[in-house]
Amino acid sequence: MTQPGLVEARIEIQDRLLSYTRGIDRLDADLVRSAFHPDAQLVDYGPNPMSIEEFAAYAIPSLRERFVATQHRVSNIRVEIEGNNAVLEAYVLAYHVQETGGERILHTFNGRYIDECSLREGQWKIHKRTLRKDWTKVEKIDDEMAGTWPSSARDQTDPIYTAG
Repeated sequence: MTQPGLVEARIEIQDRLLSYTRGIDRLDADLVRSAFHPDAQLVDYGPNPMSIEEFAAYAIPSLRERFVATQHRVSNIRVEIEGNNAVLEAYVLAYHVQETGGERILHTFNGRYIDECSLREGQWKIHKRTLRKDWTKVEKIDDEMAGTWPSSARDQTDPIYTAG
């Protein structure tokens, strides 16, 4: 039997994870930060842990400059709650498309987010994220599907911001 409030807590925690993925792909620093408590720490994104504020200030301009598209997909999401703390494990498959010298290069990252979450001031958010890599791959995109679909926008002009 599920304890009262656990289902709602899991939904809120998973929603924070999805806020991060939307924010990082739409280059929305506010949305990225909204998934985390202020001063949350990100571990193993570089040589030293960094705060979410430092990460967002670095990552958003870097992704905008280096890649024409990114897509972060999460799966195998498991949330374990104990009191006002939780651990979330999510597999992440991230695609980054780079255009250089007239070529399109696909950078693929497959790993896991291990998020430590806490309930503070009535909100579940991430206070520490540890990143783990399982494998990566870099390859040329030689052929693309035929079609004339509009490209996703990497800012708040994307239809997701005006839907509903």
